Amino acid sequence: MAHSGLALSQEMKMQQVLAPHLFQSLEILQMPLLDLQQMIQQELSENPTLEATVEQPDEQIEIEQGTKDVENEKFDNELEKLAALGEEWNDSHYENRQVAGGSDAEEKYQYMMDSLSEASSLHDQLLDQLALSGLNDYEKKIAEIVIGNVDDDGYLQLDVEDLLALPNFPAETLDNILDTIHDFEPAGVCARDLRECLLLQLKRLGKAESQEGQLVADYLDFLGRHKYDEIARAMGLTVERVKELAAAVGKLDPKPGRNFSEERIEYVTPEILLEKKDGEYVVTQNKKPYPSLFISQKYLKMLKDPKTSKEVKTYIREKIAKSKQFIQSIDQRMDTIYRIAVEIVRIQREFFDHGVSKLRPLNMKTVAELLEVHETTISRATAGKYMQTPQGLLSMKYFFKPGVMTASGEAISNESVKAALSDIVREEDKKKPLSDAKLVKILEEQGIKIARRTVAKYRDQLRILPSHLRKQH
Repeated sequence: MAHSGLALSQEMKMQQVLAPHLFQSLEILQMPLLDLQQMIQQELSENPTLEATVEQPDEQIEIEQGTKDVENEKFDNELEKLAALGEEWNDSHYENRQVAGGSDAEEKYQYMMDSLSEASSLHDQLLDQLALSGLNDYEKKIAEIVIGNVDDDGYLQLDVEDLLALPNFPAETLDNILDTIHDFEPAGVCARDLRECLLLQLKRLGKAESQEGQLVADYLDFLGRHKYDEIARAMGLTVERVKELAAAVGKLDPKPGRNFSEERIEYVTPEILLEKKDGEYVVTQNKKPYPSLFISQKYLKMLKDPKTSKEVKTYIREKIAKSKQFIQSIDQRMDTIYRIAVEIVRIQREFFDHGVSKLRPLNMKTVAELLEVHETTISRATAGKYMQTPQGLLSMKYFFKPGVMTASGEAISNESVKAALSDIVREEDKKKPLSDAKLVKILEEQGIKIARRTVAKYRDQLRILPSHLRKQH
């Protein structure tokens, strides 16, 4: 109980020192556009000093001339402190992760990130559960990166070897983090393949050591090919019993994240527009979804009017300060998303020229370092945000993909590997479809060396059936 009281005391202390406008800036940054539009309408209805002009939707959201003052300078300074946290963490966290507490700035940042109200996407649900987990601050930061690499089906797309390769990074730390996330809802989330996903669900049901568990662990490939006779002989069971076990396994969810992702986005409006003009790519903000917000002249005049009572002036000042903070938070959101988009376009230029085969591997840490912000800022700024590009309407998170090395030493994204795999299957002899082992060899001949289980995973993600089910007579 003493520990709980200390944690509550620390949380209350951080809440007292938290800058409201900085908190609001982070909250607005992570919002999907539709939610932000609703928030703007609510703020307009509750704050009489905030007004909007919707007749000129192309105008940038701006603060009316004369309303900027020293408060905005303080705001900028606090954001600069926030941006420096990424470097601060890199410099100190690996060396001092056992030391309790941490810097005030880091504690404030973690408190803000954990305190933001969340939408109901899979990632947000996982982050909600992470905030309530028993992980320490160091582990939570790594867990945020792991969660950011869980796809819409609920599978982990992060190569854990990358994390294990970090200096002084103990394997048991990652195991603890993964074990914790594996206990989150939905059951089976953050699995690295179908086998692990199903085993996690069986474990949740108390059947990890059951016959169903043995069937999934040792004979999943046979089960996919309906080789019940062979499974029965190997397990010492009747064919009828194997079919019963198969039916029980069939009730598990092979894509536990899809219940969150299928209803996530009803309307998609790109916040970034990308066009190629005179051989160069031009990144612009889509300002049409935003009304032009400004401070009401009526209330500014009331502040200067000597007839206005002291109480009314106090009220007006409070509301104007809130309006300015709100406007600047939206400006900050637009600027952050824009700067991330510029870096994405610079790094992924060949993709925009030639398509998915030229998509480069990219992680959020790289862009965070370029922009001097925290890695989780990139994750939140890109979540639910879209770009209209010559290659189509794409999620900004689409561009952050792990990669593999080719024989020539060139790094290519896993999306490029999937594209190559899809092309190979498209051109195969339909009467003699290629097995996963043969697909591995063909990819290797193209300079792409990956394991057979990786081919099987990519094939499943591409919704390409196993070879025996692709065969046409």
